Amino acid sequence: MIEPLSVASLAANFISKAGAAPQVDANAYVQKAGADFAAVLNEGERAAVQGMTGEMPLQQAVEKVLEAERTLQTVIAVRDKIVSAYLEISRMQI
Repeated sequence: MIEPLSVASLAANFISKAGAAPQVDANAYVQKAGADFAAVLNEGERAAVQGMTGEMPLQQAVEKVLEAERTLQTVIAVRDKIVSAYLEISRMQI
């Protein structure tokens, strides 16, 4: 009979194969994500204007605007999760 693997054993196996756990700079990651988000929104806004003035095909403009909308919805969902986690942590008893 094969025993199920636990999360701890999988993590230990991954770390032993990969060496040390990778270091993540959360501040740099958030800054890059914010910059990428702003770039996508700006591109969507430019595409909307270009689509209305006829400088860009309408379908391409709609695709860019929808991409910006999806990005905005993703950012809102992430923000909601962060706020929810913060509220849950603040309710924990120490």
